[in-house]
Amino acid sequence: FTFTINYLLSLRLITLVSKDLIYYKLITYNLNYNLSILLSHINP
Repeated sequence: FTFTINYLLSLRLITLVSKDLIYYKLITYNLNYNLSILLSHINP
């Protein structure tokens, strides 16, 4: 019984972490993208 709970908890943790990682990657990607656009406008 406790094994099942631990298993579910670890699964939950993994999904949360992976979601965070995906969001983080998206945000950094967008930031880099926007920065490069800004730079290209400033410095054509």
